[in-house]
Amino acid sequence: MNKVFSKEEIREKYDAFARYYDFFEGIFELFVWRYRRRLLSLARGNVLEVGIGTGKSLKYYPSNADIMGIDASREMLKKARKKARALRMNVAFIQGDAQCLPFGNKRFDSVVDTLGLCTYSNPIKVLREMRRVCKDNGIILLLEHGVSNQRWVRGLQERWEKKHYEKLGCSLLREHEALVRNAGLKIVKAERKLFGAVYIIVARR
Repeated sequence: MNKVFSKEEIREKYDAFARYYDFFEGIFELFVWRYRRRLLSLARGNVLEVGIGTGKSLKYYPSNADIMGIDASREMLKKARKKARALRMNVAFIQGDAQCLPFGNKRFDSVVDTLGLCTYSNPIKVLREMRRVCKDNGIILLLEHGVSNQRWVRGLQERWEKKHYEKLGCSLLREHEALVRNAGLKIVKAERKLFGAVYIIVARR
């Protein structure tokens, strides 16, 4: 059983890791960038990216999307701002808590999370917040890594879980389709990639 890290502990971990994040995640990104691009092409209108991190998704959004990004880590947001400037994109950034989003109900046309649900102590609460701020006709887009449906991969994940979680507060063993349903969201489309360990989910309120 993993220790439950507080929001402050997770923020401190990612503040410290921010300068190395893109480098260490680079190999994984070689495998998932095409899924990220395809999923985010569906974003429209007013977009909220929850856990925007260093801004890896920014270059994949449609040019007419109006993007706001929120993240708990100030240092990760610094990286995201630099990417937005380099891309000449007008993006609003805010430091805040995904488990208590500082926005009114039904504000966004699209709500996005990429590779973030693994770090939240209460991912169902985050998903319910995403549902709350999404418009009735809006869309929720998720690209997540989680527990594989292939036994041999799951065995490796179970072996690595404790060390990985203690280092980054990131769980390898979350079943995201179940989490999405438990949060009251309706799955429109769900796919598994990379030996069942990457989840691509399109959902609605």
